[in-house]
Amino acid sequence: MTTATTPLSVGTWAIDPVHSSVNFSVRHLMVSKVRGKFDTFSGAITIAADGTPSVSAEIAVDSINTGNEQRDGHVRSADFFDAEQYPTATFTST
Repeated sequence: MTTATTPLSVGTWAIDPVHSSVNFSVRHLMVSKVRGKFDTFSGAITIAADGTPSVSAEIAVDSINTGNEQRDGHVRSADFFDAEQYPTATFTST
């Protein structure tokens, strides 16, 4: 069987929040996992002329959603993310 690949097109594409998500899972007390997501984010995927891909994203830290408002409030606090002082998390691929 032969598999063909197609080179990526040069350009920049916005990450579509309707068809994308920023999810996470962390261990809680080594007994269970807490799963959550960030509801507000944006970003772009760029393909350079030499075919090199890169990704950049911004996440609204206060949009954390673990399904438990009390826990979300604690994670937004200075004990964890300090979302009031640092409202945006950024990611840039290398």
